[in-house]
Amino acid sequence: MQHLLSSNLERLLQYGVAFFWTITYMMIIYKGFRDRTCGMPLAALCANITWEFLFSFVLPFSPLQQIITMIWFLLDCIILLQLFYYSKRQYPIWPIKSVVLSLLAIALLLHYGITTEFHDIEGKYSAFGINLMMSILFIRMLLTNDLLGQSTYIGYFKMIGTLGASILCYSQYPQSILLAIMYILIFILDVAYILLMNNKSVKIIYRSNTYKQL
Repeated sequence: MQHLLSSNLERLLQYGVAFFWTITYMMIIYKGFRDRTCGMPLAALCANITWEFLFSFVLPFSPLQQIITMIWFLLDCIILLQLFYYSKRQYPIWPIKSVVLSLLAIALLLHYGITTEFHDIEGKYSAFGINLMMSILFIRMLLTNDLLGQSTYIGYFKMIGTLGASILCYSQYPQSILLAIMYILIFILDVAYILLMNNKSVKIIYRSNTYKQL
């Protein structure tokens, strides 16, 4: 494996990714309880939690990353419980338990298949694929659910954490065109999400102030 950065700098980036993504999960949980909703898109949540399960308990690839991934898995379990608890409001006509179990099974099989097919013991291809899907679905959630479960801070911490992961992965796999495409697309989408969040927030504040003046 080729390394463009020193091992110390790569370790620092790994800590940074762990910190910023952990804060992202915690803020999603906090905003979910505050708004009585699930703050992570359903498909992204199922893909995320199965990736963390696979690389925490089935195919761990390094002791430090295993600890980090297990923490993320536990936080995602809380988000999954939020989904079940608030599902009647968010998905009123769906048989939500059957849908979630089906998506979890599909996601786990796909992660395992990608890991085996690409000999990707670190799960990097599926991880960035999930991240790209999450960025797209966060924007969709914002456009359809307004600000419920969403915040600008979630967008910033996700963007910074993913940018750190992108730099770390590029240092280790600079030859991968597919990964490079995903780094760029995720960053663009995360910036777009933050801009849309700010625009939505301004509009809601304006509408609220206008209503108070009437």
